[in-house]
Amino acid sequence: MLKKEVVFLSIGILGAFISLIGLTQSFAAIFYVIGSTLLLITAIYFKLFYFIALEIILAAGHGAKLLGIGSIVQAAIPILLCIQLLVFYFLSGQLSNILLIIGIVGIAALSIGLSYEDQRVFFLGSTAIAIFAYSYSYKKPPALIWAIMNTIFALTALIRIIFFHN
Repeated sequence: MLKKEVVFLSIGILGAFISLIGLTQSFAAIFYVIGSTLLLITAIYFKLFYFIALEIILAAGHGAKLLGIGSIVQAAIPILLCIQLLVFYFLSGQLSNILLIIGIVGIAALSIGLSYEDQRVFFLGSTAIAIFAYSYSYKKPPALIWAIMNTIFALTALIRIIFFHN
């Protein structure tokens, strides 16, 4: 593995770690924005198009929260961007993979779950993204960063659902 690749993998792992720390904070949006930015750098370096879109969409949603925009707009921005992503993949002839569709729907669900602080929707979104990321990691191993991070997100949400009925 090249030294440059190790640096960009480390940046992505740091971004995932910062995003995971956000789960423990009452005002997590700043952690998610910083984590998403670092993950975006990694996705760009490794040319992981889906994950580039994922991080831009999530950063837009978190940015809306940081700007104090209402929760309806916080959810609408990522949903509209996910629709645009679906259209792009459709028009480019790449929407034949059901796991990709699950992954894109997962981005929207994750964004809604974060906007409304709904653990059930957050669980579904994280699980969908993790499923896509694991399947994609066979082609592009750096996708494991997102697979593992979203697995932890999903397990955390599941624990909150079971034990805190939230």
